[in-house]
Amino acid sequence: MNSSQLIYLIAVGVYFVFFLLFARFFFWKKYADDHYWHRRPALTQDSLTQLAREKGFRVPFISVLVPARNEADVIEKTIDHLVGLNYPRDAYEVVIVTDEKEAMARGKKRPAVVEHAAGIISRPRPTAKAVGPEAERVILSVLSHFALADQRKMPGPYAELLDSAGLRELPRDKQESIVGEVAEMLFRAKGRADLGHLYRLLRRGAGGLTDTDVRRVYPYYLALAIPVVAAYCRLVGESNGRIIQVMIARTAHAHHQVTREILSSMTAMVSQRVWNGLTAAKRRNHLEALLVHHYDLCFPTTQDIVERKQREFQGATGSPALKHIVVPYDYDGVMYGQRTGQPVPSTKGRALNWALPMVDQRALMCGFYDAESRPDRQVLLYVAWRRLNSGAEVKILQGPVFQVRNFYDMSPFCKIASLYQALAHDWYLPALFRRLPFVGGTNLFVDRLLLERMGGYDHSSLTEDLELGARAYLECGAWPEYLPYSSSEQTPPTVRSFFRQRLRWGTGHLQVMDKIRGENHYPAERKRIVLKQLFIKGQVEWVLYQAATFVPPTVLILWWTGHVDPNVLPEYVRWILNGLSLTYISFTIYAYFRYAPYLDLTSRPISVLGRWGVISQLFFLPLAAFFFPVPYSSALVLKGLNMQPRGWVKTPRTRE
Repeated sequence: MNSSQLIYLIAVGVYFVFFLLFARFFFWKKYADDHYWHRRPALTQDSLTQLAREKGFRVPFISVLVPARNEADVIEKTIDHLVGLNYPRDAYEVVIVTDEKEAMARGKKRPAVVEHAAGIISRPRPTAKAVGPEAERVILSVLSHFALADQRKMPGPYAELLDSAGLRELPRDKQESIVGEVAEMLFRAKGRADLGHLYRLLRRGAGGLTDTDVRRVYPYYLALAIPVVAAYCRLVGESNGRIIQVMIARTAHAHHQVTREILSSMTAMVSQRVWNGLTAAKRRNHLEALLVHHYDLCFPTTQDIVERKQREFQGATGSPALKHIVVPYDYDGVMYGQRTGQPVPSTKGRALNWALPMVDQRALMCGFYDAESRPDRQVLLYVAWRRLNSGAEVKILQGPVFQVRNFYDMSPFCKIASLYQALAHDWYLPALFRRLPFVGGTNLFVDRLLLERMGGYDHSSLTEDLELGARAYLECGAWPEYLPYSSSEQTPPTVRSFFRQRLRWGTGHLQVMDKIRGENHYPAERKRIVLKQLFIKGQVEWVLYQAATFVPPTVLILWWTGHVDPNVLPEYVRWILNGLSLTYISFTIYAYFRYAPYLDLTSRPISVLGRWGVISQLFFLPLAAFFFPVPYSSALVLKGLNMQPRGWVKTPRTRE
């Protein structure tokens, strides 16, 4: 056997070892199914109430906390979901924790944008480029307001359009938002409507529309947006002749009942009406107040949305209590801490430490979810059932998180990463709990008294969730139990944001290890167990998997240079090895269909070809696999160079 044959055999051996490591997924699945997923009880509110009565207790009260800073894009639907969980309404509360800094930042930024927009309207014909995206959005929203004002006096054809599109059934602010966003899209695209983008706007803005509904009504939304674009072009000095004609042609083609002649006539009529309304507002000195109002509509804070939802649910029967807690800008971050008079960096742990003392004191368990979470509607029933049956021995429950909901908005790499992250939480997490007291920051339930005893979260930790789980065991002997009810969430949509999030996770992992080593009051055996498992699941696996990614390109280079001889193995064996490679792709496609029910369909492709294009992106797996461990190995390198991230960075969201 020569060196070329030996190199090939070594490469095959490494390949086979990692295939066996991959095959562990199926053993993990069997363990998770046998011990958790197939053992979920059939629970109802009545059966839980009966169990509590038999145990001599009330139904456990649960506080669900959601830290939400700069989460206006996602928080409304999350609140709607959480208040609809299947649990007695008087036995749980939803607590949204926002940050005062968000409202302060909006207060500083709004006057400049409003002044700029007012200047453009008062002195028309700047260049469109000089308007700026924020002022542009606000002005288009104001123009949409005048286009839809006093619908009783709307020209006949437009009144019919409003009824056909279902706009009259929506609140006025929602109507103006939809028309304004469609107008913004049309103007930026020079009148050429992107149907995929338009479908997303209508699915998100109108809500509950099927593709058939969108196909029926989108021409009407286009028709309503055209006069707004015409008025805006007139305002900013943009030649609107070709833009308007392109829009009219596209809209008329989209629906035979809306002819070019009707659209041209209505566009001229309504755009003039918009212009007259704008002129009247300037004459009556109403313009600034109107711009301020529409700025707040276009760029709401999380606080705005939470307060609106509170008004919506106030006094409503069948809804749990919805609390809103605002973290002061100068809070020091320590549970039961104080205000310093100086701004303090915002972290998730800091927000939760401020809110925990304010939850209902009847709460036996505190649940934690991220701002875009969609937990299983049965989850609280199970948490209460385990609490009642364990005699309060269950202190921590951690459920799986399927971070796939914004799948259609992700890059190919992030799509693949999200599927394997979901599989890990679905199948691997129960096995991990046998060795490591791991908890995540969401779909997590912790005994309230345990949290008080521990002093809440470490607000300075980059991974406050991992730190909490390790400290709960080291200080109090509390070990997490797997919660077989999932929650769907988002994965950062770009490679850059994905890398930053995982780099923070890896750096936080190392930070937790350093903190544990530096504490001398923990029991020695517990400390040894946690540090050992953190080392194996951290540095050992990161280096191993990163090293493995270099094997295929290295072998390929050696093969090109004639230093690899595959003929040492029979041809049929080589065919089998090639067949094993297809297993990874097939498994990834299986994962896509497995978690398809958790995907947000707002951004789904509108054509069959587009949907097949999504699946074809999964074939990037060989390239994506190389990048999976890079953020974690980067965390090791940066720590060695003392250049690791030191501040907590919020994960970006996709608008829902």
